[in-house]
Amino acid sequence: MEIESIPPVHESFELERGNPRALHEQLSDRLKSEFLSTYSSGQQIPTEEAICQSYGLSRVTVRRAIQTLVERGLLIRRQGKGTFLARPKPRITYEIDRLGPFMDAFASSSEPVSASLVDFKWATGKQVPKCFSTSSSVLVYERIYQTAGTPHGFLQITMPAFLGERVGRADAAENGVYQILREKLGIEPFRASFNISTELPDAALAAHLVVSPTTPLLSLERISYDAQDVAIERTMHHLLPEVYQLSVNVHARIPRT
Repeated sequence: MEIESIPPVHESFELERGNPRALHEQLSDRLKSEFLSTYSSGQQIPTEEAICQSYGLSRVTVRRAIQTLVERGLLIRRQGKGTFLARPKPRITYEIDRLGPFMDAFASSSEPVSASLVDFKWATGKQVPKCFSTSSSVLVYERIYQTAGTPHGFLQITMPAFLGERVGRADAAENGVYQILREKLGIEPFRASFNISTELPDAALAAHLVVSPTTPLLSLERISYDAQDVAIERTMHHLLPEVYQLSVNVHARIPRT
């Protein structure tokens, strides 16, 4: 496929070498505008060498500018093929103030979201979360969520042994954990606690989500409890912040009379 070249530098665009913003940051803004106006989603962009020639800049500056756009999700690298304009990512609202399946967050998504099982195993020792301290082993499985082949969510689900031993690989592959708890195990989640933070992915997680190890992810730890206040599942959500937003509804307490 023939790749369009970037037009020569216009006089209206001159990199300001005395600007507090680094040259690669200024260039990334310019390239973002050029790519969005010139290319369609999934189309290959020019090589770093071609961009160097068009803008009269060093390979280091161009590479850093391109990497910035990759980390922001505008571009995607494909090993051995080149760099392409990424498909637009969906916008997903995750309501964390209700005890609903994670898949419920995708109900209003304009494109279907698929889930696939990545790993299914048992863990012991230090790998057992504190909320399951009375269990000598736990079931751990991982699911990845994607839209049109683009991953945007990675979940690690952990269940105590007394529940996990009744869950098969097919259950984990086909159903969300709340569906498993309710329909297979007959357990109704009574309450859940959330811890929310941001973190950088390790190499494995970065590979699953096709992001750089320097890309901050939205990290949510959810621990669900039954009516007896026994922890029944722990889910670590690793989400792309440009795709997900969290929603919480807060109601004022009615004062006692």
